[in-house]
Amino acid sequence: MSISRRDFLRSAAAGAAALALPLPAFAKAPAGGQEAYGGFQMGLQTYTLRDFSFDQTLGHLKDLGLNYAQFFSKQLPITDDKSKIEEAKAKMKAAGVQILSWGVQGFSKNVDNTKKAFEFAKAMGFAVYSANPSADSFESLATLTKEYGIKIAIHNHGPEDKTYGKLEQVQKAVEKWPVEIGACVDTGHVLRIGEDPVKWIQALGPRVHDVHLKDFSGPKGEDEKTLGKGKLDVVGVLKALKDVKFTGILALEYERNGPKLIDDIKECLETVKEAVKKL
Repeated sequence: MSISRRDFLRSAAAGAAALALPLPAFAKAPAGGQEAYGGFQMGLQTYTLRDFSFDQTLGHLKDLGLNYAQFFSKQLPITDDKSKIEEAKAKMKAAGVQILSWGVQGFSKNVDNTKKAFEFAKAMGFAVYSANPSADSFESLATLTKEYGIKIAIHNHGPEDKTYGKLEQVQKAVEKWPVEIGACVDTGHVLRIGEDPVKWIQALGPRVHDVHLKDFSGPKGEDEKTLGKGKLDVVGVLKALKDVKFTGILALEYERNGPKLIDDIKECLETVKEAVKKL
């Protein structure tokens, strides 16, 4: 994701301190995906629709035929308000949309704040946080991932990301921790830093808990393309995900805003549909 979205991350981390949620039953993600997408749980990182409200985003997801989503803080803020949680869940159910992950969320060494964020995940019914954890947060995260059955997926942010931008940095960060602490492989940001998304997926294997599918032709923000028109080997990425038995959300993320946004999203989805035919 872009630097602007990382501003949302910081505000989300700050807001987590106010949470105090009950622990209702956790709704697990469905095992199957959509036939048109080769069994992948094809969805959208809703930062793509950041100029739209939560309700409008659900409408677009329904129109696009997408049943899965990863929401972010602007549209679905972390809250301890039970009525707001139930209202959001009811709206998603009516639209035929299931939240499978949320992010990007910052985590620090503050165990209470981390636990409150996990309680929100459990209340909402999603199993993965796309995350930007500080180095001193991993011990508590390792404990809480086991306790709650919720995974942490470290998100890479390209050349600007000096902590998790490169594969070796992510590998080093997670190597001594349980497999529940893994990665959200953002294919576009991998390309921006000059590395290969296929190799990331192969190297991280069972630690790939989340994917942001996007395409770039170069390192700059303006180099983003619709899927298949940049440097991304779409078929290769999907094959690698199949090989590592990836079961998370395959979240399209498209950051180029404008009047053609919905058409561009549709084009990207058609590219995925054609790519799975070649697996």
